[in-house]
Amino acid sequence: MNPQTKHKLATAVTAAVRLGGLAALTASLAARAEDLTATEAIEEISVVGTHIKGLDLKGAVQAIQIDRRAIEESGADSLIDLMRDISVTGGGGGTFSTSTAGALSSDTPVGAAGVSLRGLGTSSTLTLINGRRASVSSFARGQESFIDVNSIPLAAIERVEILPGGASATYGADAVAGVVNYVLRDDYEGSEFSINYGNSSAGSDEGRQNINWVWGKNTERTHTMVVVDYFDRNALFDRDRAVSRNSVRPSQQGFYPSFNDLFRMPLDQTEEPQNGGCPTADFGSARLGEFCLVNTNAFVSTVDDYESLGAVGTFNLRLSDKTTWFNELMYQNTESRGTSSPANFSRTPVAPENPNFPASFRADLVAEAGHDDFSDFDGFPIFMWGKYIEPRAVAVDTQTMRLVSGFETEIKGWSFETAVTYGRSESEQRGLSGLVVTENFYNANLGNLCSDGTTVERWTLDLNRPTATFNGGPTCEDLGKTTLWYNPFGGQTTQAEGIDDFIRTTARREGESQLWSFDAIASGDLFPIGGNYAKAAVGIEYRHEEVEDIPAGIAIADTLNPEPILGFSSTSSDAERDQWAAFVELHLPLADNIEVQLAGRFDDYEDFGSDFNPKVAFRYAPVEAVALRGNWSTSFRAPSLAQAGAGTLLGSYTVDCEETPEACGGDNTANGEPLFSEELGNRDLEPEEAESWGFGLLLTPTEDIEVSIDYWNIRHEDLVGIDEDNFIDRALNGEFTVAEVGLLPTGVPGVEVDGDGFVVDAHFQLTNLGWQETDGVDIAYTHYFDATGYGDFTLLFDATYVNEFDRRASDTADIDSRAGAFRYPRWLANAKLRWRLQDWRASLSANYTHSYRDDPPNRILDTLGIPRGTEVTVSSWTLWNMNLSYEFDDHNYLQLNVDNLFDREPPRVLGSSANVDHINHDSLGRFISLRYTYSF
Repeated sequence: MNPQTKHKLATAVTAAVRLGGLAALTASLAARAEDLTATEAIEEISVVGTHIKGLDLKGAVQAIQIDRRAIEESGADSLIDLMRDISVTGGGGGTFSTSTAGALSSDTPVGAAGVSLRGLGTSSTLTLINGRRASVSSFARGQESFIDVNSIPLAAIERVEILPGGASATYGADAVAGVVNYVLRDDYEGSEFSINYGNSSAGSDEGRQNINWVWGKNTERTHTMVVVDYFDRNALFDRDRAVSRNSVRPSQQGFYPSFNDLFRMPLDQTEEPQNGGCPTADFGSARLGEFCLVNTNAFVSTVDDYESLGAVGTFNLRLSDKTTWFNELMYQNTESRGTSSPANFSRTPVAPENPNFPASFRADLVAEAGHDDFSDFDGFPIFMWGKYIEPRAVAVDTQTMRLVSGFETEIKGWSFETAVTYGRSESEQRGLSGLVVTENFYNANLGNLCSDGTTVERWTLDLNRPTATFNGGPTCEDLGKTTLWYNPFGGQTTQAEGIDDFIRTTARREGESQLWSFDAIASGDLFPIGGNYAKAAVGIEYRHEEVEDIPAGIAIADTLNPEPILGFSSTSSDAERDQWAAFVELHLPLADNIEVQLAGRFDDYEDFGSDFNPKVAFRYAPVEAVALRGNWSTSFRAPSLAQAGAGTLLGSYTVDCEETPEACGGDNTANGEPLFSEELGNRDLEPEEAESWGFGLLLTPTEDIEVSIDYWNIRHEDLVGIDEDNFIDRALNGEFTVAEVGLLPTGVPGVEVDGDGFVVDAHFQLTNLGWQETDGVDIAYTHYFDATGYGDFTLLFDATYVNEFDRRASDTADIDSRAGAFRYPRWLANAKLRWRLQDWRASLSANYTHSYRDDPPNRILDTLGIPRGTEVTVSSWTLWNMNLSYEFDDHNYLQLNVDNLFDREPPRVLGSSANVDHINHDSLGRFISLRYTYSF
């Protein structure tokens, strides 16, 4: 054990002592099992964590199980809603849902969701369906591949198994943070119809409908099951809730743009209220001059409008007493829509002869420039900064299909299983509003765009800077056509007929991912040892994966046109790979109370080489009521296909002058420049590596009480990603190109710096960064008790305490301590009390999110009058949920769910433009749903 690891362990133990033991250092073994006995609950969990069939681990591995009853009881209407309530999936930006989706390149794909463990990201969490891999989403999250859990119908899930620790030697080299396995229903017999409707108690309509049908039939040799699931959800917008309705600092680029000739005019000019321009409440002035505010929160969707139709079918044929042919087929179609804020346009050249200039505004520009007449501007562009009047909105249609077919048999006491898997995901994205073709927009402001869509070159346009030079070429009228002028005045509400046809685009984007795989596993007894039998599992796996993400040509940036669509871009990717693996796992019962697990896995990637990852685990029970367990393993994660095949992605970033004062002329108190940046792929990426270890204590003082405490530590090195401030710092120190404004070619990593020493543009490149390390303690408590005459009760409690989450982007960077910082609460906890009496069931639960440091930019602090450097804290948050159900008879079942029972508003978060941290909090409010189920 290296000195740093020993220090981590010592820190954890010391903290436990200081905080008073178990109650202070808690974490998450979310014991959401059926009302079983303690022994039965542990045996259920034992199915995850090993490939050895029939092995009862009895708590040898830390694991979480969410069974069918817990799924129904949760009131969740999608898998991501279910998973967000688990403490090990919280914190950071890893687990994401449609509340973080939108039309911007920095948003997550509309309609998609992904699960992360320990805050390490979806690419570090291995997602399985029935123990086998699934195809990744056809649209990446930025430049990170992930499994879209929205492609799995919730009605088809029997249980969810989570292994929240390194599992690379057992399940795959990329299981850095652990494994999430979704187990499909396959043994249902009969027919069941269920309908659910829910809505918030607010005045807005966030209605959700879910209808599903389950049918299963057994014959002497076969079992067939079909699940059909339909789900529809209305959108929730930031404007629908008081906490997120208004931007703390509205955008100063408005629908009434600001103008400056960048030559004679010292300050920007905007159409003023007294002249019928910007509304009085939105008009203002600052260092650069006048502006007209826009509340961008009035447009953004918090939760996507979403509709899905899915089906799952299973068919098992018993060929003999020992051999079964099994088959799984899953299909899901989703349609969703996401809306983001309107796009900014900056430094857009406008011809002085644009006939839409209001007379009063001409006079303002003349006065500011010190001209005698407006004609003095002739021959030179006047530049404008503003916001296009429509929000950016996109629709995404996705079809996901998965087929598994295989055999399982038994030969001389050994179990054999082999299967082939095919998975496919296809998505199409199309713009619905607010996507503006930059070149056509500029030409329409210069008088170069004609009514038939052709252009003249009265002005020569330079898209890279941008600027325009007057050359006196022919007008559209000179060619017998009509000029289509864009009208940026009067709030942009009045435009020439037909102009939208030429400046707007749908920017269609198409993505496809495919997976082919084959696996074979054998498990059985090896030899007697310690009065028992040593057991083993061996297996091989081969898979071929492809990802192709093709944005419309109009959305692809190049050197001459770095922003082809105003404030919009799409990820591009094109990659494929073959990979094969072989693994072995041993279970050695050295004595009745001591068992050891040894595992090793060899993975070979055709593009990133090979690696071997071992695992060692043990369980020791000195007495019947006490068991100790521990584990150590390594991991190897090749860059995802989206990272390996990444193209150029347009993005945005605001320089943090406190973090990198060199990017702000050396002034760490200045406001950094908001950048229209690029994110570039890198063909020279190296794999990530990780080491994880932990130990735990299990207590069963009585048959009705279970307690588990687990310490975990994960160190993750050579991270693939982008750290913007670190990249800027490295560029300014000579590692990447530093160029003057407008001279850094598209696709070249580096920065542009203006004459005052401010970074005004950056081309970030995916690189192997430094390391991150996180550790903490998980605890779970389950107590079953019978109140005679008043029913059966179960008390469940789980929590996660993050001791440290440190990240260092490079050897020259400072260590970024994230535990307790923005979006990384140290504590996440859940408590639930269940009750059952005859045909009645009920539960009351609480979800707790601890406070953490906010991360407001200086602009926000200045707006609120808060001194810079003040530490702002996000308040803790507790939600109460209630469930009540009644079983009328064997056929009729009614269930009522109330989420956020007391309608608690989420705490205000200044580091988020929505004023809400949608990763850790929820602005939906009280949500009431009623489900009726009929079985026949």
